[in-house]
Amino acid sequence: MPLINLFNWTTRIRIGLITVLALVISGCGGGGGGGSPPVNDPNRVGAGWITITGNSAGPTNSTNLSYVGLSGEAFISPKWSSCCTWTGSDSGVTVSWANATTGNSGTAFQETQYGLLIFLVSHKWSASVDLAVGSNVITMTATDKSGNLGRVTTTVTRTPDLTPPVVQATNPNSGASVVGTNSAFSVTFNEAMDSASISAATILLKDNSNNAVNGGVAYSNRVATFTPATNLQGTTSYTASVTTGVTDVAGNSLAVAYSWSFTTGPAPDVTAPTISSTSPSSGATCVQTESGILATFSKAVKLGTVNPGTFLLKDSQNNPVDGTAMLDYLGQATFNPSSTLANFASYTGTLTTGLTDLAGNHLAADYTWTFTTQPAGSGPWTATAAKLAPLARSKHTAVWTGRQMIVWGGSFGSSALGDGARYDPASDTWTPLATVDAPSARFDHVAVWTGSKMLVWGGVQPGAYLSSGAIYDPATDSWTAMSSSGAPSARQSPTAVWTGTEMIIWGGNGGGGNDFLGDGARYNPTTDSWSPVSASGAPAARYGHTAVWTGSTMLVWGGGVANVGSMYTNAGAVYTPTSNTWTSMSTTGAPVPRRGHVAVWTGNEMLVWGGWDATGSLAAGARFNPSANLWQAVSSTCAPLARYGHIGAWSGTELLVWGGGNANGPYYRVGGRYNPNTDTWQATPVTGMPSGRVWPTGIWTGTDLIVWGGSDLSVASLNSGGRYLPN
Repeated sequence: MPLINLFNWTTRIRIGLITVLALVISGCGGGGGGGSPPVNDPNRVGAGWITITGNSAGPTNSTNLSYVGLSGEAFISPKWSSCCTWTGSDSGVTVSWANATTGNSGTAFQETQYGLLIFLVSHKWSASVDLAVGSNVITMTATDKSGNLGRVTTTVTRTPDLTPPVVQATNPNSGASVVGTNSAFSVTFNEAMDSASISAATILLKDNSNNAVNGGVAYSNRVATFTPATNLQGTTSYTASVTTGVTDVAGNSLAVAYSWSFTTGPAPDVTAPTISSTSPSSGATCVQTESGILATFSKAVKLGTVNPGTFLLKDSQNNPVDGTAMLDYLGQATFNPSSTLANFASYTGTLTTGLTDLAGNHLAADYTWTFTTQPAGSGPWTATAAKLAPLARSKHTAVWTGRQMIVWGGSFGSSALGDGARYDPASDTWTPLATVDAPSARFDHVAVWTGSKMLVWGGVQPGAYLSSGAIYDPATDSWTAMSSSGAPSARQSPTAVWTGTEMIIWGGNGGGGNDFLGDGARYNPTTDSWSPVSASGAPAARYGHTAVWTGSTMLVWGGGVANVGSMYTNAGAVYTPTSNTWTSMSTTGAPVPRRGHVAVWTGNEMLVWGGWDATGSLAAGARFNPSANLWQAVSSTCAPLARYGHIGAWSGTELLVWGGGNANGPYYRVGGRYNPNTDTWQATPVTGMPSGRVWPTGIWTGTDLIVWGGSDLSVASLNSGGRYLPN
């Protein structure tokens, strides 16, 4: 069968079924769902009909609402047809409303529903019709596209609204706390309000001093909103009010003014961070070439916003310097160059607006500053021989015999070492020491040169602190045990000085933790005997301190102490062995408390420099004159970078500082030379210098400085070294 004929037959069947269904429903006497009204229904027009089955106000009931919701059903005879229409699609029926009292009209919402058979249709409609006060005659009309018409009329009476509006809710609630300072507040009424009555004159906000807060008021859907012109003050009480000037749409005023209070939370942080300081400072000169670049802020900055894109370093030709940038644990921005900076060169640091504080506030503008590095140091470095050198180690000892440097003991990783070697700088050769009768392996021990022999004593090995020692004779390459009768108790890191006839041991750590010691003893190698050091007037127990021999007295200063403030001290004392007595040193003008520093005797003064305290590594020092019991500060201009674990040696005219590390950063290769006569520093040279390290040894030969051993950044011990000849 042709497609056109099939369609015609389908249409005829559909129309026939609709007619049959209409007759069946009509015969059943139904009044809805597609049935027809009684034949004497005056609202029936043509073949269509419409009914009202729902009314939110009731057809004749009075209401004070400004609208009424009507709903019902409509049916139009099937003179218009559309194949296969579904719920919500076009059924061909249109329902409209008209209020004769108000003169307003509109179209109802419509929905066609189908039963088990798609031809059993039910056309639903609903409409919201506005009302005037009094009787409202409302007509609902249904039409189809063929012109069939159905109509029904109802009357709804609206009585005047005489009830005052009330405040139904507020936001924030009365008594609310920690309200955002950038918040608006709102009032919800129980009915529609006259928007013209809602304004800044009827919706008010005042602070706790009764000062009015400027702002704007908006109204929508029964909610009035007050938005302050500026942020509210933090942690402040505010009172909001609604006056009786507000009215509903019927003109009824609020019966009684309504007010409530709330408290704001802390004001949000909208202040941009600023740069408090930089290191090096802007315009600084003589900056160390191994210097890390630091910047501190007025407030905490966000981790991750400090990176190589926001913290830059460029040379005088505007070339970027390779390095890493990060936020350290102290909250400082740090830039660490990948290699040593050039000598006597200008550099510019930049912090960009990509940096933010914890609240997300950006640096207001890029911050830049410029500094100049130190001049190149004078004097050459020469590497020490590697052939036959001792095993790599740190925390060992070294003494100068007048012709050779003797290295002994130390640690490699967690192991203690009990061997050593002699280094001859004239021939740049090493000779191993005998191990027969040598002391047991150890590190953090002490060693002194008597003029003909090396004395080794104390120290620690895994699981044991030691109070034993031995004498090494390089002339015979032999060891002799020291007497233990009267020797000090076992300890690590004591100090030792040679008086010309005796070795004096004092202080140290006797067992880990805070078991610090404040006693000592004197050893005479000629008699192989010990005698006690007086405890009367002795300094407080300590370790990590220093001691120097003046020619007649021993000066003990600084170190870590137990149960005293920051655990560091800047107190000291003078010990006179001839009288076995102690005399306190003045602390007036003394350097800040510390440990891990170096100290040397110049011939009339003790120089101390470096170390660390509770804040980290130090780059400050001082000079102590025992004759005057007086301290004097050491210049910090062009001084080496702050460090600990370094060496200090007296050349006869200068303090030589080399190696060491920063408690928060790298191990250093560049050192410094301090001249007390001119109170000035100059750098040691870069070319040929050994790799950076902590806990090396360093001795002065009379012509040059020999440094050897120590640990590098990977905490691996080293067996390399170098000789520095100052010009």
